[in-house]
Amino acid sequence: MRSIKDIGERLVVKPIAGLLLRFRIPPNVITFSSLVFAFIAFFFYHRGTFWAGAIALLLCGLFDTFDGEIARRTERVTKLGGFLDSTIDRINEFIIYFGLFFYYYGKENYVLIWILLATFGSLMVSYTRARAEGLGISPRVGVFERFTRFLFLIIGSLFGPRIMIYILVILALGTIQTTLQRIIFVHHQTLKR
Repeated sequence: MRSIKDIGERLVVKPIAGLLLRFRIPPNVITFSSLVFAFIAFFFYHRGTFWAGAIALLLCGLFDTFDGEIARRTERVTKLGGFLDSTIDRINEFIIYFGLFFYYYGKENYVLIWILLATFGSLMVSYTRARAEGLGISPRVGVFERFTRFLFLIIGSLFGPRIMIYILVILALGTIQTTLQRIIFVHHQTLKR
């Protein structure tokens, strides 16, 4: 997954970030733009237009990547910017899962538990990383980081509501596994100190 992310950054993110730099858009404005695309994705998922949700989700993820790239290039990396970026990321994910929740609610209620577990797992993957970094440990273990989660959601969206159910199961189990891996990793790291 790392090589796919690196290729995407080189071929898509860096060129578009360079283009956005010409317009002198502040990184925090771009961060909030990702939130707008998350709400657009929510709307499309709620209505069952999953292919359009995939496009909005892709734009949400890209804008989230652009803000950091522009902040680094313009030397405007700040603690507030990092805090806003992480916070908006969590809000974006919740909004997207909430849109899926509304779509499946009343249609296939058994899917709702998988959406709740995927939401919980996604938040816990990010939380365990943040808490570990607060302890001075970098828990780069587990496959289901944000990039992977967005990639799976986009793929599921392109295949529609039936396939998305399987994707949600994978996301729920995968994020919980990644959370447990990080807990175990941090436990081992603290024992070494």
